[in-house]
Amino acid sequence: MKRFAIIGLGHFGSSVAKKLYEEGREVIAVDSDKERVQDAAEYSEQAICVDATDKKTLENLQLNDVDAAIVSLGERMDVITLAALHLKEIGVSYLIVKAISADHEKILRAIGVDEVIHPEEFAAQSLATRLSLFGVSDFLPILPNYSVVLLKTPVCFAHQTVNIMESKSVQVVAIQRDKVMMLTPLDSEILQPNDMLILIGENKDLNKLAERIQSE
Repeated sequence: MKRFAIIGLGHFGSSVAKKLYEEGREVIAVDSDKERVQDAAEYSEQAICVDATDKKTLENLQLNDVDAAIVSLGERMDVITLAALHLKEIGVSYLIVKAISADHEKILRAIGVDEVIHPEEFAAQSLATRLSLFGVSDFLPILPNYSVVLLKTPVCFAHQTVNIMESKSVQVVAIQRDKVMMLTPLDSEILQPNDMLILIGENKDLNKLAERIQSE
């Protein structure tokens, strides 16, 4: 069983903690708000009310043996950064921190944070992409300028073979048909109207595909 420490139990932190707990992981939930900690007792092995900026307190929690710690402490850069610094100093092997800006990310990287996330920015980018790419149901950036998208078979592609994409820069990596997932389908596979296509490609090429679908 993997162990995770969630530092900060606001909306984001509590959501992560609940999901990990549901997946059968051991969760240590930490916050300075007593009410949040009481709520977290339902989805954690340990729910602890402490100040995460106090290094001695963090040392006493023995968090150095968790598989990862996730820090989500609101909008105060000083609080987030100090907690992150202390967690690295006490030996947390993998530290993930929710940043509040690009400059904040630079600071976090400089003190050794392993992974920095921007949930709001990701959500905004995902929404904008879904709105701009015709028919896209979901979107996941994987590398700079590259994404994975979930697309219901466009009407103009229905009953055609996979190679109707006519582009090696956008690949159909899987097709979900009813409850069956077909990985790396052959170019000769016939697309059905209710198929969900999982595509991977460069954003500019995904946009070209969206324009083609709209024009047809």
